[in-house]
Parts: sequence; structure tokens; C-alpha cells
Amino acid sequence: MKNKKSFGLIMMGITYILAIAFGISFYLILDKFTSMSDIFKVLLSDILSTIIVYISSLIFKTSSMYDPYWSIQSFVIFLSLLIKYQGFNPSNIIILFVLGIYSIRLTGNFIIGFDSLSYVDWRYRMLKERSEKAFQLINFFGIMMFPTIVVFLMSIPLIYMAKIEIPLYLAIIFASLMIIAILLELISDTQMKRFINNRESKSDVTRSGLWNYSRHPNYLGEITFWFMIAIPLLIFDITLWWTILGAIINLLMFLFISIPMEEKHFKEYKPDYQNYKKEVSMLLILPHKKHKEE
Repeated sequence: MKNKKSFGLIMMGITYILAIAFGISFYLILDKFTSMSDIFKVLLSDILSTIIVYISSLIFKTSSMYDPYWSIQSFVIFLSLLIKYQGFNPSNIIILFVLGIYSIRLTGNFIIGFDSLSYVDWRYRMLKERSEKAFQLINFFGIMMFPTIVVFLMSIPLIYMAKIEIPLYLAIIFASLMIIAILLELISDTQMKRFINNRESKSDVTRSGLWNYSRHPNYLGEITFWFMIAIPLLIFDITLWWTILGAIINLLMFLFISIPMEEKHFKEYKPDYQNYKKEVSMLLILPHKKHKEE
């Protein structure tokens, strides 16, 4: 099993090195021979990198090849542009540092749960069963390209930040809030893993820790993190108000796609989940409704 895990991680590592190398090279070509804005150059380069990951997923026959991509995508974009524009001012260094913590946590979380290239997220398995012959279209556009575009949209504030210096106090305030969001994800993920390791049955519903006050505290942390990246840029320059649209789209994606899909899945094998939904807030950390009644 260890050999399978090591082999899988090495193949993923090679895939991501190639994806990043192709993406950066393509950006440099576009930068030299076109007059496109950075937004479009980064977008096209990001799409090319995703295509490289997709090709690798076909070679190794696993959609999970994409899983770590979205967690490192923004860090690579921001770091590359900081190097290009020599934008390593104190504010950007703080944001880059926190963004690095975010990427390391998510990537590390994936590596811990990963056992081999045969690993498949339950969502991918479900989509494959339902789509059958059309799965590769869903694999490319739904599993890979759609998240890439959403994360790219959330990263647009970083593209602007790489070329400017927001006030240091804004960077410190919002970086602190970003860390709180990361901790929210970390604590909720840790509590969930502890519950899974100790539960008596797969049908059990966790009601411990943050999960007793929010059905998706980890998603709350994720949503909060991206708003904390977008808001300081708006404060610095309100004409860039549209750069928060990525964070809003991310919120809507969780509210209308990810959470409904996950909760529908849980209700199929967790008889008590319907009661849990009635008693516990969907996202916000709020008092347990039973406590209110008491």
C-alpha cells in the first residue's frame, strides 16, 4: 500500500510540475507576442495547465489526479506575478504567506487521505455511474475545468494585488481573518476525522464540536477565506468592485451545488440526517435549535 501511495504521489508531482511549467511558458509566450491583459493571459495559461492535468488523469485513469490542483492554483498565480512585477512589498508578502499556509493545509489534507491512484472521491464515482458514456465530458468540464474557472475568478484580486501595494494595516487585518478561516477549516476537518475514526456505524451523524452548530463549518471557512482576499482590494480601490464576483460565485456554488449534493448523499444512508438538518444551521455557526427550545 505504501508503494502504491508513493508511486501515485510521485506521478501527481510530475504531473503538476509539467502543468505549471506549460502554464508559465504559455503565459510568457502570450506576454511577449500579444497585448492581452494579465487576466486573460493567466486564464488561458490556467486552462492549459488544467488540460495537462486532465491528460494525466486519462493516462492513469483517475479523476482524482485533479484534486490538489485547485488548492495550489492561486498560490502559483500570485507568486508568478509577484516575481514578474517584483511586487514583494510587505503587504503582498503577508498575503502570499497566508495563501501558502492555505495551499499546504489543503494539499496535505489530500495527501493524508490519499492511498493510491485508484482513490476516487464519492462524488466522481456517483457522476460516473449516472453519466456512463458521457462521463469524460463531465470529467473535463465539470470535475476539472469548472473548479479551475471558479478558483481563477476568486484569484483575480491577487492578479491586481501583485502590481500594487495595499496598505499594510489592511493586509494584516485581512490576513488575520484569512488565518481564522483556515483554522475553522482545520478544526472542523480534524473533528470530522476523529468522529469517522470513532463512530460505531457509517450511518451515524456527527454532533460534536463545530458540527453541532453548523452542518458545514469547513465550507464556511472556505467561503470566508476567499471573501477576505477580495475585500481589501475593494477597500483600496472601489472601482474594482467586480473582483469580488469570484467569491460570490464560490458562495453560490456551495449553496446550490456542493451542499445540496452532499446532503442528498448523506440522507441516503443516514436516517437521522433529516433531524440534524432541522436542528443545525447549514453554514453559519449558530446556537443549536434544541438549545433555543430549552
